[in-house]
Amino acid sequence: MHIHTRSVQHKVFQVWRSPGRFTKNPDIVALPSGRLLLIYSDTDAHWSQENQILTLLASDDGGRTWFKHREVVAHDLRRGEERLVTPRLSRLSDGRLVVLIDQDDYGHFHEEQRPGILAFWSKDNGDTWSSPQETLIKGFEPDRMLELPDGRLAVVSHLMRGASQEFAVIAHDGLHRFCEGALVLLDGGRELACVMRENHSAGIPCFVAFSQDMGRSWSAPLMLPFALHRPYAKQLADGRVLVTGRHVNGGLGTYAWCGDLRAEAGTYQAGGPRREFAAQLTEQALIIENRPGHECRYRLLPPESARSEVLMEADLKVEGATGTPVAFMAISRIGVALQIAPDWIGLGEGVDVKKPVEMTRFRRLTLHHRRGLLEVRVDGQTAMSACIFREEKPLGSFAGGGPLQGYTHWGQVGEQGRSFWHWCTYTVHNPSQPNFAWAWRAQDSRWPDDYQRRRLIQIHANSPEQQPGPDHGYSSWVQFRDGRILLVDYTNYGDEPRRAHLVGVYLEPEDIR
Repeated sequence: MHIHTRSVQHKVFQVWRSPGRFTKNPDIVALPSGRLLLIYSDTDAHWSQENQILTLLASDDGGRTWFKHREVVAHDLRRGEERLVTPRLSRLSDGRLVVLIDQDDYGHFHEEQRPGILAFWSKDNGDTWSSPQETLIKGFEPDRMLELPDGRLAVVSHLMRGASQEFAVIAHDGLHRFCEGALVLLDGGRELACVMRENHSAGIPCFVAFSQDMGRSWSAPLMLPFALHRPYAKQLADGRVLVTGRHVNGGLGTYAWCGDLRAEAGTYQAGGPRREFAAQLTEQALIIENRPGHECRYRLLPPESARSEVLMEADLKVEGATGTPVAFMAISRIGVALQIAPDWIGLGEGVDVKKPVEMTRFRRLTLHHRRGLLEVRVDGQTAMSACIFREEKPLGSFAGGGPLQGYTHWGQVGEQGRSFWHWCTYTVHNPSQPNFAWAWRAQDSRWPDDYQRRRLIQIHANSPEQQPGPDHGYSSWVQFRDGRILLVDYTNYGDEPRRAHLVGVYLEPEDIR
C-alpha cells in the first residue's frame, strides 16, 4: 500500500461500524450547541441489492465518540421501493436541517426521466424528520443544499444530456463526463465555484467553473491540478479552498488539496504511482527498480481522440533479463503501448511490431502518431510503424492496473530489472480540445509527480489488493473555530468483501499548509 510523501494516515480512527453492513457516504454538520451530526447510508453492499437505511449519528465531544441518534428513512428493494444512494446534510440559517437523497441512478439519470431526488426536513436539530418531499430536481448524486446570499437555495446534481449522451453538471461540452459537482461559496458569496469530477478519469483531472452572478451564468470549465471523485469543497476561514475526495491519478485512497481555486484553475499536473514503488532521483536520471508488488508509473492527460496528433519521447536505458520487458511508454485513446526490454522494443508480438534494439545504453525512443500513422523511432530513425484507425480505444478504469494502453503513462512493467530515465516529453495537438504539452528532466532535480508530492495530502490509503476492490472517498468535513478540521469518510480497507466502515481524522492547520 502506497503511503504518500504528505500523509495523515497514522491519525485515522474508526468512527462507526455497523456489523455485517456496508456503511458509506457520510456527511457532517455542526450545530450551534457544539453537537455534530453525521448522516450516512447503511446498506448491504456498495451498490445495494436489498435495503438502505439513512442513519443519523451524533457526537457531543467534537467527534471523538458517536452514538446513533435517528433513522431518517429506510427503503427495501425487495418491497419494490427505490434504492437510496448518497445522502447530503445541510443546516440553513433559520436553523432547519435538510437531507437530500438521490434514488436509483438508473431510474433518474437522464434528462428525459422523471426527477427522483428527495428532501427530508427537521426543525428540531434532527430529533424528528418530515415525510419525503419530492424536490423536482433532476439527475442524481446531488451536492448538499447551499444557501446563497440572496436567500435562494442552490443544489447541483448531474444528468445525461440526450444530444451528446454525456453527463452534465454546470458544464457540458459533449466530450468530458462532468459529474458530482461541489458548489463553493467564495468570499462571502461574491463568487461561486463548482468543482466537478470527470468520470473518464485515466489521467483526466477535476474541472471547475465560476459564476459571478449567483449561478445564473457560468464560465467555461477549466482543468484543476488534482483528480478526485466526489469532490467535497468549501472555503476555509483563511480564504483557501479545501477539496477532498477519492484520488484517481496516483496513490489509492482519499486525498486533499488546499489552495486558491481561481489562481490554479487551468493548470494540469502529472499523476504519480498508485501503489508502493522503488525509485530514486539522481542528477543524471530517475532510476526505477522493479520489484514484486511494486509499480512506478507516471500518468498524463490522454489525447482527445484517435484523431489527435501525439508525440511522446523519452531518453532511457534498461537493465534486466534478456527478453523480458522492464519499462514501457503508452498512449491511450490511440491504444498503443511500447514495451522495452534490454534487447528489444515492441508494440506486440511478431516481427512487424517487435524489433531487436540494444537498450542497455541510453537511447531516444519516440512514439509519433499523426493522421492514422504511428511511427516508433529509435534515436530519430523509424524502427516500426502501425496503423491507427479513427475509432478511439477505451480508457482504463479509475483504479488503474488495467491494460497498459488504457492510460497515457510511462515507467515500470514487470517485477525485475531497472530502468534509467534522463527525460520524457509529451505533446498533443487535438481536433477541438486545447493542445497540451508536458516535459520533465531528471537534471532539474524534480520528480515527474513533483506537484502531487508537495501539494496533495493523503488522508487515508487503501490497497490495490483489497477485495473486491478498494472503495472509499465520499468524504465530508467541518472546520472548528480553532482552525482544526474533522474529516469523515468511509473505507473498506481491511474489511471482508461487501463490508465497509466509517473513519475520521483531525487535520491540524499545519497538515494543510
